[in-house]
Amino acid sequence: MADTTTQITRPAPFIETLGKTFGEGVSRLGAKPIDTSLFQPTVAAQGALGQAAQSAAASQAGLGALTFDATTGAVTGVGQGTGIAGYQPFLDQAGTHGTAAAGLTGTGAGTGAGSIESYMSPYTTNVIQAMQDQMADVKSQQDIARNAQVVGAGAFGGARQGVAQSVADTEYNRMVGQMVAQQQGMGYQQAAGARQQDYMNQMGLAQNQQGLAQLQPQLAAQNIGNISQLGQNEQAYRQTLADTAAAQQKLSLYEPYQRYGFFGEQLAGLMGGYPGGTRMQSTPSQSPMSQALGMGIGAMGTYAGMKNANMF
Repeated sequence: MADTTTQITRPAPFIETLGKTFGEGVSRLGAKPIDTSLFQPTVAAQGALGQAAQSAAASQAGLGALTFDATTGAVTGVGQGTGIAGYQPFLDQAGTHGTAAAGLTGTGAGTGAGSIESYMSPYTTNVIQAMQDQMADVKSQQDIARNAQVVGAGAFGGARQGVAQSVADTEYNRMVGQMVAQQQGMGYQQAAGARQQDYMNQMGLAQNQQGLAQLQPQLAAQNIGNISQLGQNEQAYRQTLADTAAAQQKLSLYEPYQRYGFFGEQLAGLMGGYPGGTRMQSTPSQSPMSQALGMGIGAMGTYAGMKNANMF
């Protein structure tokens, strides 16, 4: 058979050298896998403010202390709490004042707690006694003056003197009784008024505590919300830092690929601008014996491969 002649076109020598360098670099780069774990998406851990907001919410609900994961900041446990919500103490106080007010209803008879008698001033008796002593002194002076007049008239011990003394004693007793009744009446009215005022005070305190019980959850929720928002802002900032670091790591790892891509584009442009040379190459044809030997060696290789693959 005749020899085979092949026309080969090759780039300029310096471009061929650049191409060889480029190919070797791409081969080495392709053989090195990219560690994608270095820029995997991550979630920023919950910070101290977020944990504080969750702890405050748990306390408001009557739960125990929360425990958090040291790495992620997530809640890992809830302690044994009191089961008493933040507003419960105010309701308890409202109940106490309401019970006290209930004991001040009714007529207030008797002498026990909540009775009008229990509100009577202990000084009323002292005031009555002092006024009675003063009235007795006045009567005594009046009796002395009257007796002196009777003695001067020579009628001491007579019937008229006895009648006058009886009338004076009766008037004195009436005035003393009237004074005592007035003082006791005034004391009773004052005690009844104090009792009623105490009832109004207890009812007012109960209502105030109920109002605080309703207001407390709102204020607590607002406070917890503010802390939670600060925690979210803090976590979002740290998330931005983590995302930025991952993006920078990704850019750093992919930079060689971008560099080789740019180099390849420039090399392609050079190949178009610098035409290479053309040369002719002849390849001797194989003799029938060589072709037969080549086919035999190829067949033996195929047979060995199929046998190793347990195909027969």
